[in-house]
Amino acid sequence: MRGEFVDVGGVRLYCYAFGSRGAGVPIVLVHGAFTSSHLWQDVLPRLPKGHRVLVLDLLGHGRSDPPSGHAMTVAAHGERLSALLDILGVHQALLVGHGMGAAVCAWVASRRASQVSGLVLVNPALLARDMRDARVSSRLARLAAFVPLWRRLSPSWLASTLHSTLLPAFIQRTDGARSLDLYLKHFRTRDGRDAACAQLRGFAASQRDTVEALSSRAISCSVTLVTGSEDPFMSDARAERLWTSLQVATGSRAERRTLPSVAHMVPEEAPDGLGEIISGALGPAA
Repeated sequence: MRGEFVDVGGVRLYCYAFGSRGAGVPIVLVHGAFTSSHLWQDVLPRLPKGHRVLVLDLLGHGRSDPPSGHAMTVAAHGERLSALLDILGVHQALLVGHGMGAAVCAWVASRRASQVSGLVLVNPALLARDMRDARVSSRLARLAAFVPLWRRLSPSWLASTLHSTLLPAFIQRTDGARSLDLYLKHFRTRDGRDAACAQLRGFAASQRDTVEALSSRAISCSVTLVTGSEDPFMSDARAERLWTSLQVATGSRAERRTLPSVAHMVPEEAPDGLGEIISGALGPAA
């Protein structure tokens, strides 16, 4: 793996390449809120050979810069992702996003169609056709309401609260606790706490972005929606509404896959199944 920091719009984003260049369509993996590129470590070896794979840390996450006043909305993350692909010479790619990262990928597909050959949206957050569903879980929404308080407290308070809030995302709580310790270590610093607050604020400001991304025929590529059957952050009714919205946005070019006995963190809990789905989204040549 070859890691580097790339200057994008006045900030540095960390990204790394996996595998080797080949004739296949590049694959770009985008994590969600409060995780990092580490989310994909078990998926990477399960991807087909001959494809350039790029993995990044979103602004304010992992090794990338803190936001320092830069927007943390879905649209802002999407603009930076699109610019990063241009800088790295990735002309068209399969975008795979998890959680908020799925909304970021869908936004890019709706605004920069030529950059996207296909989408794999894994347990999407924020993505919806109306404002009622264009939101994060009620747990995270409650945290966002207290951002002025979190900014006055020690960083460990918010990090610990995020830990308990996100733990239900895992079926295996012991493994999940270890993963969250890794993801949230970054947010136990002062800069990390401020980045987490900026991301919490960015959720509500992203609602219009995600609704527009799923407007009628907004996405011209094929889409695969992947959900965990036990995801506590998405009800069955909301999943059905999202599926219907994706059918409208793509002109019925969407496919749906549900992985059994998996909660929200599909890349960690079902890397074999997700690797197979990504391979299928690449087409027969993969």
